[in-house]
Amino acid sequence: VVAPPAVVTNWAGEAAKFTPGLRVLVHHGARRASAAELDDEVARADVIITTYGTAVRDVEALSGIEWSAMVLDEAQVIKNPSSETAQLLRRIPAGTKVALTGTPIENGLGDLWAILDFTNPGLVGPRSAFVTHLSTDRDATRREGEDAMRALNGILVFRRTKDEPVIAAELPDRIDEVDHCAMTPEQVGLYQAVIDQLLVKAEGQESAKGHVFAAITALKQITNHPAAYTGDDDGLDGRSGKLARLDEIVDSVFAAGEKMVVFTQYAEWGQRLAAHLSARTRTSVECYHGGLTRTARDQILESFNERDGAGVLVLSLKAGGTGLNLTAANHVVLYDRWWNPAVEDQARDRAWRLGQTRTVIYHQLVCPGTIDSRVEEVVAGKRQIADVALPKSSSVEDLDPEQLRRALGLRVDELVDEGDGSGDGDADAEDAA
Repeated sequence: VVAPPAVVTNWAGEAAKFTPGLRVLVHHGARRASAAELDDEVARADVIITTYGTAVRDVEALSGIEWSAMVLDEAQVIKNPSSETAQLLRRIPAGTKVALTGTPIENGLGDLWAILDFTNPGLVGPRSAFVTHLSTDRDATRREGEDAMRALNGILVFRRTKDEPVIAAELPDRIDEVDHCAMTPEQVGLYQAVIDQLLVKAEGQESAKGHVFAAITALKQITNHPAAYTGDDDGLDGRSGKLARLDEIVDSVFAAGEKMVVFTQYAEWGQRLAAHLSARTRTSVECYHGGLTRTARDQILESFNERDGAGVLVLSLKAGGTGLNLTAANHVVLYDRWWNPAVEDQARDRAWRLGQTRTVIYHQLVCPGTIDSRVEEVVAGKRQIADVALPKSSSVEDLDPEQLRRALGLRVDELVDEGDGSGDGDADAEDAA
């Protein structure tokens, strides 16, 4: 079994719980078996659990063993067939290959092809033909593609969704809320300054691509909190609409004696959030991120899941958005948005999954009139990502200053009208804009 580091311990624990007769070996970490020792270790085990990184590093030893089966967990890791990980994992021989994923298509049909071609090499044809056949606009060929997908389902693909009656009956209710958070005057000023700098660079005919992507990151950080962008050590209170709303949610959850998880794509900001929430709740709030050792991550999860009473856990979207079982929490907050709805759904489903017994409240924090609104439009399917930032048949280098302003600039009507209705704060925001 090849899995992300975050779920290796979970795999071992589930094996011990559901198949106690199987001998399980975790092949990971500095103390794992050497290449010379691996054959003997494998001979004494029924199931070997390792990580993608370890499998790549130890591919020579692993490829020298004839495996009866190979399972990839979170198999979207190999969606790029040209990546080193995908290429090296193909060298490991196995009688049966199984890929597990909740997001077989993150960016396009090429992702699905990469997974199917790994489990059944050559069976679905070349990548280009597969993608063309299933995505063409020609009606006849489209019907052929749909027929092909139906044929694959149940043979090469076994799909289960939470909409199916059998599964839906075992899931609790879920309440989705989009919380509109009015930016503070400080946020508005910083946001506009980034836009102004970007427009100056565009008018100077500098290469726009790198500047636009850097600006998008800066704008998203500013909507989170000024300190997430500047890195300053000043206090966090009173400077961010999102943080103010998060504090309200935390207070409500703790008053009810329940637990919540908070996702952010920025690990450094997540650590500051955890420190802020620790002080506010007077409890230990940890940040689960990829920079921690597996042991440290396991300890954080164990403490959160087993501790009695109210609690909150902050997680980076990349490290904690997939694979984890967080049913101890029934409140999920997506502090910042991601372009891919599948990634957001995966994060939400850490709590809303089989084993959850309470209604799950899912909050998405959005600053109206900002880059957050563009992300929300993409996730809601109102636009394609390219239409949000780019005109038709264009590239990012072709954007003129006015196009940049329309794509990324503040929408003052949304900024004011969809605020918190506090009056003075709205006027201050309008003046700053």
